[in-house]
Amino acid sequence: MNRLVIIFSVFCFINVSAQQEPLFSQYYVNDMALNPAISGSKAYNPLTIQSRQQWLGFEDAPLTTNISYHGTFDGRSAMGGFLMYDQTGPAMQAHIQLNYAYHVPLDYKHINVAFGLGAKLKYYSIDFDIDDLPPGPDNAFDEKAYDKTLTDASSGVYFYGKNFYSGFSVSNLFQSSFNPHIENSPYFNSEYRKYYGMGAYRLNILNNDWHIEPSFLIRKTQYQSSIVDLSTRVFYLNDTWAGLTYRNNGTAVLSIGFATNNIHISYSYDHNLQSEIMKYSYGTHEIGISMRIKTLSSQRHIGFWSY
Repeated sequence: MNRLVIIFSVFCFINVSAQQEPLFSQYYVNDMALNPAISGSKAYNPLTIQSRQQWLGFEDAPLTTNISYHGTFDGRSAMGGFLMYDQTGPAMQAHIQLNYAYHVPLDYKHINVAFGLGAKLKYYSIDFDIDDLPPGPDNAFDEKAYDKTLTDASSGVYFYGKNFYSGFSVSNLFQSSFNPHIENSPYFNSEYRKYYGMGAYRLNILNNDWHIEPSFLIRKTQYQSSIVDLSTRVFYLNDTWAGLTYRNNGTAVLSIGFATNNIHISYSYDHNLQSEIMKYSYGTHEIGISMRIKTLSSQRHIGFWSY
């Protein structure tokens, strides 16, 4: 039964129009994947792996993994990239993106602005077993698997200093098409543009040992409602933190993180307070592991004072 629910959800999802890019609750751990201008903005070069298991307890539930790396190579210019893989039942998507960013210092307070561009190659595939579908003919599905490769681009701008950041980015600039438009269909068979806005500010709350960081992320897909994450994390000595996020679809996220040497590990648990599916699953779990690689170029750079 769980498998049929997943398969039905996948096909409904595809028929709506374009594939949706997977969602990570710990957006602050791998923010470069959302905005190419963030590439090279840290005082180190992060190598990050994130994995997200959604609806634990359902067979073939969404599983997403992202691997990224970015850094500056001359104090102004920077490059980065990520590889993302997502599997939901018979549907799979894989993205690879390369970014370039240019950083400009604005004043003596170490405030910077960066502009970024990203080039993306995306592969989508649906390969289902006919035996998993309900009995009866349906011309919408046959034994032939569907696959498609698309190219697209993203751009962004990013303001940051030692204790704050703010950014805006757009992905799917070219709105690449899956197939020719179907006559009389209310949907376009292409990827909709996606808009991201983010920001954070870190404050001292007790000497220099404890800090609090409120942050937000707004995701807006063309013709769809915005998804808003409001987060607060409390840090101890910059290496250990705990956080709480509320998403405007009724999801609450608890998160923790800690560091040992230059290895940072984080975990979060999502629980949707409004979804019926939570009665049949064990929530959504996400883990991140990041290695901070320091180079001469990165250490000359003033990055956001963050985890």
